[in-house]
Amino acid sequence: MFKKYKGLIIKLIIFIIIAISIVMIYAFVEPIRAVTNLLIISIVIAYTLKPLRNYFCEKLHISYKKSSLLIILLLLLSFVGLIYCIVPTMLNESGNFGVMLDSIEEYILSLAARFKLDRLPIFETIYIQIGEKINMILSNTSTHLVDNLIDMGENLVTLAIVPITTYYFLADSKLIYNKLLLVLPTDKRVIVKNINKNIDKILSRYILSQLLLCLIIGVLSFILLLILRVKFPLVLSIINAVANIIPYFGPIIGGVPIIFIALTGSVTKGIIAAIGVILIQQVEGNFLAPKITGDSTNMHPIIIIILLVLGDKIGGVIGMVLIVPIAVIIKVIYDDIDYYLF
Repeated sequence: MFKKYKGLIIKLIIFIIIAISIVMIYAFVEPIRAVTNLLIISIVIAYTLKPLRNYFCEKLHISYKKSSLLIILLLLLSFVGLIYCIVPTMLNESGNFGVMLDSIEEYILSLAARFKLDRLPIFETIYIQIGEKINMILSNTSTHLVDNLIDMGENLVTLAIVPITTYYFLADSKLIYNKLLLVLPTDKRVIVKNINKNIDKILSRYILSQLLLCLIIGVLSFILLLILRVKFPLVLSIINAVANIIPYFGPIIGGVPIIFIALTGSVTKGIIAAIGVILIQQVEGNFLAPKITGDSTNMHPIIIIILLVLGDKIGGVIGMVLIVPIAVIIKVIYDDIDYYLF
């Protein structure tokens, strides 16, 4: 059996070596990282939108290209509408940023006075150090404002290309897939198709379940913020929903801004917001996730945490979001190769 598939195993080892080399180049060469990020984002979006494309094709009786174009236009309109709702609110509230910092400072001082912490020498030291850190961050932000605007402009140019590349991946996915299959020997294509089918099945279930969970978290967060009348409810609920994609660390990343902004309103509001965020995450973790996601990753939590740290080092937030699906793909490939070959 081993001799029969010796050539395929050698090719697989070569592929793994090439993949590791690409990851190393990606981690250290900035232009390649930028192009790779663009392609990865486009592929992920196209793959996520594939069920919607198929639905439009079946219901509207149109081709892949027309369906893909319709989806991209709807996404662009939704994005423009979202920006139209968010940007004016952020500009109106940006002038209150200093007031928000002052209210947080007053809250900390009043809390320290209530518990008589301000009499401790260490409190004054910590207070001064935190103040210096905040002033340094604000100073650096102001100093590098032009650089940040230039980087933002470059990122916007890159993001403007994403809808175009996403359209082509979405419209020509079958063509691209068939072209890639031509690289393999004819007798090995059936195995690859079966592996791809299993990957598609598990990965689609994982992505759809994560999107559904994010939607539920976003809606619940938005309702909570509206009830408490916290500033930036739409922005904060979107941040919390998107952060929820990252296992374990996501709820913390998304919950901290909500509590921070709520504290600028009042102490009571901040405490209620903290309790609300914890309750939402408990409902998601203990009830919704097991029902919706199930055991789609089938990996130990320790392995997932290690993968998240590795993903953060390689690609930042994008790396943390993509590392678990990539690990799922690798696991499916390993299981299928083990089944078909041995």
